[in-house]
Amino acid sequence: MNRTFSFLTLVFILTGCNTNAGWTPSPDEPRAFVTTLGADTVSVEVYTRNATTIEGILVDRLPQTRIIEYAARLDADGNIVTLQFSKRTPGANPSIQNSSIAIADGRATVIREGTENPDTIVVDVPVGTVATLGYSAVSMFAFEQVAKMLKGGANQIFLLGASGAAPVENASLIVSADTISMDYHGFSRIGWLDKKGQILGASGAATTNKSETRRVEPFLVGEMAERWGALDVAGAGIGTPSPGAVVAITLDNANLVVNYSQPAKRGRAIWGQLVPEGQLWRTGANAATHFTTDKDLSIDGQILAAGTYTMWSIYADGGLTLIFNSQTGQWGTVYDPALDVFSTAMIGSDRTDSSERFVISLEDTEEGGSIIFDWDMNRFTLPFTVN
Repeated sequence: MNRTFSFLTLVFILTGCNTNAGWTPSPDEPRAFVTTLGADTVSVEVYTRNATTIEGILVDRLPQTRIIEYAARLDADGNIVTLQFSKRTPGANPSIQNSSIAIADGRATVIREGTENPDTIVVDVPVGTVATLGYSAVSMFAFEQVAKMLKGGANQIFLLGASGAAPVENASLIVSADTISMDYHGFSRIGWLDKKGQILGASGAATTNKSETRRVEPFLVGEMAERWGALDVAGAGIGTPSPGAVVAITLDNANLVVNYSQPAKRGRAIWGQLVPEGQLWRTGANAATHFTTDKDLSIDGQILAAGTYTMWSIYADGGLTLIFNSQTGQWGTVYDPALDVFSTAMIGSDRTDSSERFVISLEDTEEGGSIIFDWDMNRFTLPFTVN
């Protein structure tokens, strides 16, 4: 794999780092992509492609920097028959993992080395299986491979990683002549192509991963990896995009706890944009936000019995409605309205400064207590009393 890394790094030194307004990508030059999450660059990928091979590097920095070098061999029909890749983490505690996937005669042999669970696994694979790095959300070589297969008439696409699990059908489809979509955890990530079938970018705006990917002129990817790795060692890396948080309080003999995750603003418009207008929001990120009380609460004239609930929100016309739901333990995209306990409007107000992350707090008040949401320049408050 080092040969690939050295070759591509040299190419990027020669071609520079700037994108000219009149630049038109050529199938003969390395494909380079930058993926952003709001104002933050979260991954870069570059690869070369010809009739028989794909060779490239993906540098991902969530939650820490990982350099993934890969090489794929294609058959006469352009299908991936072998994929070899290595993952390494630069910094104080580097690690290296090597994997390979070989597909032949309806079976795939997956080999993992240098991991905590090295193994050789053979699984059955249907026609239309694409070997991937396991990073389908950001890996553009896989997205372009899927696009080529769809354009070639494939009716079903299956993705196979190095975990050893059976390939999973992906809801990939042609949206229009220059647009395709791939399923990302139940949501469509949209990619668009030029007339030569090259993928030019992808949007995760409709997914829970709001990342955006754009093709750019080839650049020095090695410098990015070294800089990100150094930031990780210094404790200044990007870290977990939406870290988990717990807030707890005891008031009026009631023990209250909220478990949630904290997405960041990252330069994005929040209310009505990242938190969509008039649509259900998980009230945070990742797993559903959970609220626990060991005493009955009175909220806006309604009783919330002692227990654990999930909290969901709907933002509309500048206001926020909070929903308590009796379903618990689920991911934040799983919601059953039939299990709603009740909903109530929160009290909106402006902050004097911007909150970069979404923050939930519990506050003791003279009347009882308050559930408070802060994000960007907005605060939403819900008073309650303990019965």
